[in-house]
Amino acid sequence: MQPGAYSVIAAALLRQRHLEIATNNLANASTVGFKAERPVFDLHQTEAPADEIRPLGGDLVRQSRWAATLINYSGGKTQHTANPLDVSIVGDGFFVLQTPEGRRYTRAGQFALNGSREIVSADGFPVLGVEGRAIRLPAGDKIVIGQTGEVMVGNAVAGRIRVVDFPKPYKLFKQNGAAFSTIDPREEGTPVAAPQLVQGSLELSNVSPISEMVALIETARLYEAYQKIFQSFDSMSDRAVNDLGRTQSIA
Repeated sequence: MQPGAYSVIAAALLRQRHLEIATNNLANASTVGFKAERPVFDLHQTEAPADEIRPLGGDLVRQSRWAATLINYSGGKTQHTANPLDVSIVGDGFFVLQTPEGRRYTRAGQFALNGSREIVSADGFPVLGVEGRAIRLPAGDKIVIGQTGEVMVGNAVAGRIRVVDFPKPYKLFKQNGAAFSTIDPREEGTPVAAPQLVQGSLELSNVSPISEMVALIETARLYEAYQKIFQSFDSMSDRAVNDLGRTQSIA
């Protein structure tokens, strides 16, 4: 195989991963609280032994490699709704969900009530209060969620929504949808003393569909270009094998 083919294959695989990320961002452009991801590449060059001669230059051993996948934690646009259980956070912080796999953290405040009248996320996971338990609402008509998270039904206080934050830059694992987990399950964040919540409001996805479409098209074209370059290398190898060893009669 031509030496440069390895670099082309490596670059094509990275673009394939980039396509997957851009596609996932686009698929979640309407997911409440979703945070877009961005791939980061760098250039890796292997060191050749001092006595190794590379007549075509060291550039042939340079390869792009995956450096990281960064999460854009910036806030998405907010949308006002008529649902009293829709809540958005102004500024930093995350809601806390209790899942079978442990606590999850999210800015998706599209809540509802389950059969036990507990406040749950769109996926059905209990939303924790400041005491670390699910918030169960008594029967009543009007639900009011105050700016600092107090949940009231009529004149009765049912609990207070827990909002936590983590040191920046955030080191969180992205889970399904708009939820995150911590590296160490024992790390549960620091409670925000005076969160600012807005009832009847949702933080939307921060994905820019136009930017993602542009990235998708550019990456797809690059991937196709790498395929053509690799086909050229393959053709050169075929000619080397089939033509160079062929003898011709001298007239």
